[in-house]
Amino acid sequence: MSNSSQQLSAAQRALIASALLGGGASAANQWGAYQRGEISINELTHKTVIDAAKAGLAGGVATKVATNMAGRPALSLATVLLGGAAALYLMDDLKDSNHDQTL
Repeated sequence: MSNSSQQLSAAQRALIASALLGGGASAANQWGAYQRGEISINELTHKTVIDAAKAGLAGGVATKVATNMAGRPALSLATVLLGGAAALYLMDDLKDSNHDQTL
């Protein structure tokens, strides 16, 4: 896949950026548990890939919808609110999974 701005849409770039950020945050969140020996490297990798996919999907879909709703303020506001809700859900899910691992 090329990273040329002429070949990737805004939604595709948002999907990639969101996946990188979500995966990085997930890995950083789980690193302590890995160092303490509570989870294996395979578990850390699996959870990081899942979280990166969730974040990428949320970011890509939100951007695609926002792009299609440009010029419609009420729908754009709803899109931003839904994107924020998805981000909060993801952060809460990461926090809960980290809490469950420490128990």
